[in-house]
Amino acid sequence: MHRAVLEVERKFAGFAVPRLTADAGTPGFRDLRYLGQQSFTDIYYDGDKLASNGAWLRKRRLDGKMPTWEAKCRRGGTFINSAFEEINYVRSIAALVGDMTGRRDTSTNAFGLKIIASLTTNRKSWCADDRFKIVLDLMDFGHQVGEVEQERTIMLPYRQGCNFDVAAWKRTIARRMDTEILDFMNHYHWAFRKEVPKGKLTAYFERHCQVQKALSVTPAQR
Repeated sequence: MHRAVLEVERKFAGFAVPRLTADAGTPGFRDLRYLGQQSFTDIYYDGDKLASNGAWLRKRRLDGKMPTWEAKCRRGGTFINSAFEEINYVRSIAALVGDMTGRRDTSTNAFGLKIIASLTTNRKSWCADDRFKIVLDLMDFGHQVGEVEQERTIMLPYRQGCNFDVAAWKRTIARRMDTEILDFMNHYHWAFRKEVPKGKLTAYFERHCQVQKALSVTPAQR
């Protein structure tokens, strides 16, 4: 029996209401539970092959906990609406990195990769209508972005001689999940700002380039 975790998310720029509550707009949420907030630091790693092949690898450290490795492989969608398969087992991550980069190394050596970004996030989370997770992230460099997410664990029995297209099956499920999120966001349109959102890594690299450019300017040029 094969187990896979699919995560589908749609980004938004922020809330369109001062405070997210069940009755802050019309129609109101059938159910909205605040899950609290947490702070964590993500360190992203790459060589030159992971991101270009639709994969991201990070080490996440939650406050008071040991860091954990997480890999995500894109299974469809675009920047705004993304579908990923999550990989949390170190051995599976090592195999993924090896297949994509040719590097065969251990987590002790960061799988032979280098750090490309490090950022700390303060996250607030809600569970809406018992099915959708809403998160709002504020990064340590001032950027804000939100996501509406669904996560689903799927089990696929493998049978000898079976000609089943697993990748197509995962894409079909991911598209269905994305449609459900889009319908949810359209139904509660009053809650989400309409501007085009910017992902945290995109904002991080833009900010990093601005800082590097500023540092490269001589006193006379300032």
